[in-house]
Amino acid sequence: MKRFMFAALALVMAISLQPQVARAQDNNWNANWNAFWNWLSHGRDPRLTAVGVGVGLGTDAVSWDLTRKHGNPAVRHVSWGTAYGITTFGCAVVYPMVATVVLNRPLTPREAYDGIADCVVPFIGGWIVDAALPHDAWTDGTPPKHVGHHHK
Repeated sequence: MKRFMFAALALVMAISLQPQVARAQDNNWNANWNAFWNWLSHGRDPRLTAVGVGVGLGTDAVSWDLTRKHGNPAVRHVSWGTAYGITTFGCAVVYPMVATVVLNRPLTPREAYDGIADCVVPFIGGWIVDAALPHDAWTDGTPPKHVGHHHK
């Protein structure tokens, strides 16, 4: 599991080192921080990123507790793979509920799917799902465009 997380982190860092399109913005700390935060949050509402990080840290703590040795003699009751499965499922269930409360509105399908994918593969899962989803009114949660109807 540690090897997988290290590989995922290395991939994220390699993607971030790719040349970016030049942006006409001030090269100060705040502009750089905003660009980094926008990159980290997939361009979504920053509150969703905060919820994802919070839920992710919580499930990491639960995973650590499930896999550490308890009792005398010390026995590990749950394997790493089982702990990953339990905490991934828990994250996928809890994330949409917490995000809905924090945003005080229903999540769009894109927001929900991106967050759940980030539970399965942190950081990268949301990008993969975001790239795979179509940009249409239902997925993005925008009102559909009425073509050819003119109201007077």
